[in-house]
Amino acid sequence: MLDTHDTHIDIARAAIEATFLLRRHSMVANAAFRRDIDHSRRVLAASRELLKRLRQSHGDDTARAWADADPAPFTISAFDADVLRAAFRDLVLGTSVPECQWRDLAKTLVLGYAGCDEVQIGLLDWITRK
Repeated sequence: MLDTHDTHIDIARAAIEATFLLRRHSMVANAAFRRDIDHSRRVLAASRELLKRLRQSHGDDTARAWADADPAPFTISAFDADVLRAAFRDLVLGTSVPECQWRDLAKTLVLGYAGCDEVQIGLLDWITRK
């Protein structure tokens, strides 16, 4: 036969264990939230850095166009294409851009980076490829 005292002790133990489980769950949720916020901050910092490079490159190209009467067409190196693709992926993941807007986002990134009027469709396809 169970003693009332033993029943109260069992109830208290169960309550303490439930409190610890809730606290652990809360700590895990907080850690996940902090991880998500840190990831968003890194994506925003990378986007700002890319925009800074884009503006600088665009400014350099504008100055070069004034200096050269017949400037050579701008080509994007494999390294620059990889940088643009990585920035595109980080932006898509960080901002949850819908897939229907990916091509426009990629085109904006390339146009801003290259400072040109046209972008080859093959480059956009490669950047937006899953």
